[in-house]
Parts: sequence; C-alpha cells; structure tokens
Amino acid sequence: MSKSVTEQIIYNLNEDSFPSVQLLSGKWGCGKTYVAKNSIIPELQKKYANAHYVSLYGVSSLDDFRDKLVSLHYCDSKNSVENYSMLKDVIGNLAKICGDKGATLALANTLAKPMKHKLLSSMNNCAFIVDDLERASSKQLISEVLGECLNLVENNTNIAIVVLAHEDHIEDKSILEKTFNDKIVLTASPADIVKIIKQKYAPHLDEATSHSALNAIAALQLSNLRIVQRVMQRYVPIKYKIEQLPSVDITLALSRVIEQVFRICYAHYEYGASYDEMCRAMVVEQYGKILPVVKSGEVEATKNIDPAKLRLTDISKIVGYCTPDLVSYCLNITPIPSELVEAFNLPLEGKLLDRIKSFGIYDLSENQFEEAIKEAKEFLFDRGAEPKPFFDWFIVLNVYFFCIENMFIPENIDEEFVRAKAVVGDEEAFTPTSPERHYEMRLRDLHPFVAELYGAAKARNDKLSTNIRQSELQTQFLACWSTASTEIYRKYEAKPFLHQFDVDAVCQAFDGWKKRDIIEFGQFIENRYIVGHSELLQDEFEFVRQLKEHLETKISLMQISRLKGCLNLLIGSLDEGVKFIEKAESYNRD
Repeated sequence: MSKSVTEQIIYNLNEDSFPSVQLLSGKWGCGKTYVAKNSIIPELQKKYANAHYVSLYGVSSLDDFRDKLVSLHYCDSKNSVENYSMLKDVIGNLAKICGDKGATLALANTLAKPMKHKLLSSMNNCAFIVDDLERASSKQLISEVLGECLNLVENNTNIAIVVLAHEDHIEDKSILEKTFNDKIVLTASPADIVKIIKQKYAPHLDEATSHSALNAIAALQLSNLRIVQRVMQRYVPIKYKIEQLPSVDITLALSRVIEQVFRICYAHYEYGASYDEMCRAMVVEQYGKILPVVKSGEVEATKNIDPAKLRLTDISKIVGYCTPDLVSYCLNITPIPSELVEAFNLPLEGKLLDRIKSFGIYDLSENQFEEAIKEAKEFLFDRGAEPKPFFDWFIVLNVYFFCIENMFIPENIDEEFVRAKAVVGDEEAFTPTSPERHYEMRLRDLHPFVAELYGAAKARNDKLSTNIRQSELQTQFLACWSTASTEIYRKYEAKPFLHQFDVDAVCQAFDGWKKRDIIEFGQFIENRYIVGHSELLQDEFEFVRQLKEHLETKISLMQISRLKGCLNLLIGSLDEGVKFIEKAESYNRD
C-alpha cells in the first residue's frame, strides 16, 4: 500500500505541468499519517534539503499556520545554523530600533507581518506534509491554508506540499477541486494493516499471532489503523503476562486472545458497543428473546423488530464468544486479572485434546495428530471415565466428525454417530456447563450429526446448569450481599435471578446482613429497572412487589432499631423499583 501510494505522490509532484501540491485523501484511521511519516517523508528527503510534518489540529488562524511553517523551516532544518545567524541579525536590527527591552516584543510583532512574509518567500528546496486539513477551525481557514500552500509552491523555488485530509468531512469540496489537479485515495487491505503493525510491533507478533490478526481483520473488514493500534496496546500487556504462565499453551493462547481483542475493540470503537451490550449479546438465555430467526431474503420480517434488539444481534456477530473479564479489560474498566487462565479461558499446555478443541490439527506432527485423535476417542467414548464437560464434548465431537468426513482418519461416520448418540442418551455422561458457552457453539460450523445431537441434549444441560448455579447464588445471596454482588453484577446485569429465590427466606436473611449490605442492595434494586433492558428482567417483577409487601409486614411488628431503619430505607428503594417496573409493563403493553 505505502510503496505504491508514495511512488504515485512523488511522480505527481515531479510533474512540471501542474503545481507541486498533492492531496492524499482517506478516512480517519486508514493510515495516512503513518504512510506520510514512514514512507513519503523519507522519499521527499532524497530530493529536498528538508521535509517537515505539520498538523492543522489546534491551528486557529492563517498566522498560526505560517508560524508553524517558519518555525519548522528555519529552526528545525539542516541549515538551522545559517538560519539562526540570519534571525540573530534581524533581532539585532530590531533592538537598535526598539531598544533592548522591546526587542522580543518587536520581533514577535514584526515576524507576524512583513518579516514573516519575507521569511516565507525565502523558503526553498523543502517539502511539507500538511495533515488534518478537515480539523481546521473553519471553512475560511481551510481555504486560506490551501491558498497559502498553492502560493508557496507557485512562487518559491523547489517547494512541494502534500496535504492529508478526510475529504468527506470537508463541507466545500470546490476548494479542493480548485487547489489540486489530482488526488490519491488511501485504502488499506487486511494485509496492509498487518504489515504496518508487524513493522511497528515486530517483537510482539510471530507467525501464528500475525495469521490470527489477519483473519480477524479480514473477517471484520477492519481498515482503521487507530483501532488496530488500540488493539495492540491492549494485547501487548496480556502477551507479557501469558508468557509468564508455566502451564499455558502459549502459541495457542496468544493466537486466540489477539483475535478476541480485535473483535472486542472493533465492537467498541467502531460500533460503539458498551461492556453491558457485549455481555448481554453473549448470554445465550437472552438470545432467543433478542431476535427471531429470519430466513435469508426476508427483509420485511425485520422491519417491526426493535432497533435495539437488532443492534444486540449485530454485536453478537462481531464479538463472538469471549469472557466478560476480557471485555472489561479491553474497555479499560478493570486491570488484567490475576487469575488469567480462568478469566480469559486460556488453553493449557501439553494437552493434545486442547489442540483438537481449538481446531489446531494442522500444526501437529503426524505422531502428535495420531495421539490427539486417540485422546479424542477416549474423551468421547470412554464410558467408564468421569463425566465430560457438556460443551467441550460436543466441540471435540465436531472436530472428530470433521476429520472423518474429510478423510483425515479412516473411521465410518455412521457407526461413530451411533456411538455418539448412545453417549448423549446417558444422563450420567456429562457435567452441566454454563449455557453462556452456547455462543461458542453458534460460531462453529457444526456437522449435521453433531447439530442433531447437540439440539437434543442442550435443554437438559441448560436446566441442570441453571439449577446448580441458582442454588449456589441463592446460598451466597442469603449469607451476604457484598459476596454475592460480585457474581450478580458480572453475570446478571441483564438477566433475571431474583424470582428463583424464596421471598420469606430473603426477608429472614436480612436479619443477618450487615446494615450497609441492606442499603447497597436497595440501591441495586432502585437502579436495576431504569436501564433500557428491563423487558429482559420481567420474570422477577412479581418478586420485587412481593418482597416489598413482606418487608412492610415485617417492620410493622419490629421495635425501632437500626435494622428497622435500614429495612425501611430498603422498602423505599423497592418502591422506586416498582415504579420503574410499572412503567416498563405499561410500555410493553403499548
């Protein structure tokens, strides 16, 4: 990209038929500044004594722009000694006229007028890169800056100027048409973006992570270099931490993490997705409530769907499956977790089965591949072993069937399907796994046999997993809000859970809570139904009403005390929550 663009710019500047001023256009983040500083300026320095970069960001007047040009040319150039001598003579002459005390002020005022014009007209054998044209403070200033550029190249000796701009954000396009005979539009392919980041972050990218980055950039059609730089700023600290872990498959972990960071940063910086939206989009229980299945071509079917729900669906396609901890880190909400393996779901070293689960079959030696398939068969069909994690079993089965279907291994797929079906029919075969991992399955191209078995078994897994998790959460909740709240804020921000609890048990539990916990729980309730996803929480609306009624009865029988005061404040918070619930119900009815 940069080589061909630079060659075209240099060729146009050398064309004698037109003024040596060139427009390089492109969207924000496409790499204009990078190409200018790392490719165009080095080429300009081969022909001109000096080549300078100047940004119009913060420039408020034509005089500001002229000051920058004069400063760069006379104070930051190869001839700075001669230029300093010339400026010293000017100051000396001004001092004789104005006196020593007025020399500095006189210099500033005079340079801003005829002397500045003299210095500008004396420039020669130099080139300027003028960046951020669209960021100039006004349409008039854009016109004045371009007029000054054109004046310099037409009236001075051997001067060239390259202007960088996002022309879509320049209102009056006629100014550009009058100034430039031609323009070059910069676009960046995925390969171009990867090449740039490999040059800048070479120590942090090997062949495997570069390949993962390329895949992510291509899948997202990402062309904004600024987003890519943010990705690398978040990825590099993670890479350093992962490399210190003794039990992790470093290559596989880094390849997986860099792709996930690309997806998270793209969703946030390009699409504007928040932490809450990304987490909601990854929760499988909510997926069915977000958007009905629409067949290809049925555009009319989406017209009556809430735009917010369409947005969540789009976000889910961008982000895919990753952990909430990784999202939180990438969005600068929390630092890198101390328990990285669990927080970022990193693959462990030495387990060939992990290579199978991550579809890393192509990087294995023949012996490793044979051993990996052996481990996969034992994992899938050894009925005497411990129960297998539900989602992991189906992920391995999918890769196993892929290898059979594509003749990697000499097995009969119909016979293996019968064996797999028998395992699925065994209620003791699996340990329940969080339904949140359903997104991981949705992103995979499931073999039809696997999809059939998975569909038949998923409902039971989800029910068992939810029951176990709700039981654990209720135990934590009844014991202490401050302990349970961490899990609640992390996983239940947009998902109902209160309706699973017994109202009488909760009322009784308040007697053992810390007073601050009661107040903080009230604040949680008061704010929970304000946000725009209250329709997803409707299962617990009735619980909130019942809890308020039970507490009103409870405190009517209590003596005045700090506990009664805190419970009275909690009732007030519940009352606020009920008001928002009623608004949500009214909105849903309408």
